[in-house]
Amino acid sequence: MHDTSLNGELIDLRAGDYEARIATSGATLVHLRRLGHDLVIPFDADAALPGAWQGKTLVPWPNRIADARYTYRGVDYLVPCNEPETGAALHGLIGWTNFAVAPAPNAATEQPSAVTLTLDLPASYAYPWSLHISVCFTLDAATGLTVTTTSTCTGAALSPAAGVVGAPEENGVPAPAPYGVSCHPYLTRSVPLDECTLQVPAGRVLDVDAHMAPAGEREVAGTDWDWRTGRLVGITATDNAYTGLPSGTWQVRLTGGEGGHSVVMEAAAPWVQVYSGEHLARRGVAVEPMTCPPNAFNTGQDLLTLAAGQSHSFTWSLWEED
Repeated sequence: MHDTSLNGELIDLRAGDYEARIATSGATLVHLRRLGHDLVIPFDADAALPGAWQGKTLVPWPNRIADARYTYRGVDYLVPCNEPETGAALHGLIGWTNFAVAPAPNAATEQPSAVTLTLDLPASYAYPWSLHISVCFTLDAATGLTVTTTSTCTGAALSPAAGVVGAPEENGVPAPAPYGVSCHPYLTRSVPLDECTLQVPAGRVLDVDAHMAPAGEREVAGTDWDWRTGRLVGITATDNAYTGLPSGTWQVRLTGGEGGHSVVMEAAAPWVQVYSGEHLARRGVAVEPMTCPPNAFNTGQDLLTLAAGQSHSFTWSLWEED
């Protein structure tokens, strides 16, 4: 464990053949390796910022809010636009916020296998609800990396007479917080993505317009977006949300490179964003299990809500399969 001025504190984990590095800025997965081989595209957290949201935890929304504004229960909110080319608000509010390291019961261990990061997100004009967020990273010698993000709504700000925007009121009680969660690892086999086989068990894909806003769902059958049986990626490009996933847990596999091994992502969520990593020279593929699709803060589709005191937990796992 050591400090860096760029990405917060860095925590190294080890279990069996697996090793991982976690950065407190954005509760970020910096690298994950097995026997020295990368399972996700790494970055040098001592000297550089991650590219294209590598490894970030995404709360309280994944993906984009179109036009950096949303209407929730009759109240309009403006959120910071951090993707000027689309005019959208991308990937929530915590990607560059520094988490605290929760005290570990085995703090004397030189190479821990788990760490929990916590953050209290205060209410703001963009999102007038406060959240307590906990992200637990656990390495296991047999099952690889498991990450659980738990968010609890700790309150809501009301609108004062001065007209500052707050949470909508319903029968004198603040409305629950709109909420979504995801993560942003880039799976890799340390060879170009074009040479890998990708399997995604999704039956439907969400098309997007020129601003990456949702433009309608369709079946993947007979299209370049059908990855259900696994196929060579080749030159195919995608930056789409997929749904029609199996109920319960499902798995995405990226296979290739030396030995033909696979890196496996497992989650239980109704959506997954799959991005072929053009901003990272197609060295891997972003696989982002999501509790809701893009622009859910406006459409309400699969949007979660958290009343004061209510919590939600979201778990995903990564491992290498021989």
